[in-house]
Amino acid sequence: ERSRSGGCADLRNSPNNPATTVPQNRAPMKTSRILAAALLVAASTACSDRPVKPRFTASVLDTLLVRPTYDCQVDYRFATIANARKSEALQAIEQSNINYFFELEDFEGPAAAAIAESLRQTDQQLTLPESLRPERKAEYEISVESEGSVVDTLLCYMIYRSSYLGGAHGMYSTEYHTYSLADGYELSAADLLGEEKMEPLQALIRTKLCQTYNAANDEELSAAGFFPDYISVTDNFRITPEGMIFHYNPYEIACYANGEIDVEVTREELEAL
Repeated sequence: ERSRSGGCADLRNSPNNPATTVPQNRAPMKTSRILAAALLVAASTACSDRPVKPRFTASVLDTLLVRPTYDCQVDYRFATIANARKSEALQAIEQSNINYFFELEDFEGPAAAAIAESLRQTDQQLTLPESLRPERKAEYEISVESEGSVVDTLLCYMIYRSSYLGGAHGMYSTEYHTYSLADGYELSAADLLGEEKMEPLQALIRTKLCQTYNAANDEELSAAGFFPDYISVTDNFRITPEGMIFHYNPYEIACYANGEIDVEVTREELEAL
């Protein structure tokens, strides 16, 4: 079962899913606050010195890893910034995206080299010791695709991945990364809105979940399959003209059966925090 059902999976804590470990290297976080108006897509600006706008092309891999103990179909659709050399900011963003997409740590190099390293690590992780090898040859699948978009002076990068690496069902997840085109830094919710807004924002997210799932309190949220202690502001968000959508993968704040969970916070609600 590898269908996408409306949220994203948290594959970071799944030791049996080597292709779903979120890398720890993040682009440098901008510590200074970004005006909320910029986040919420302030319409036209009269800046004469605007950042270089990225141009995306696709780096594609479709291959079958054939090994004595397993076959693994690997499909990559990596949205690469074709004009990354036009600015230092785009180069930094491209390198961060390569690490995220191919789940590498502190990797420096182009996408082609990252593909080779990713396949090497995947093969290493899927090759079991002889004592643990199954009687029948295993069949696995790994699929990763990405796309990028520009919202005012921000670059929003989405990575969707799905895999079947054994077990009762497949796994899937969606990641969002938001960068400043001016300097290439990755931005958190606190960077965009201010640290002082995180606590009321967390309360608002919890309230919206209660409303959506007809829960009056944490006990009823638990009965609906949620993990109330883990509900917090996530940096896995996307920006829309209407506000922000906070995205939670299966197992992050709820059980797998609840699927992907989106919580939309409008522009007006963000300004009122």
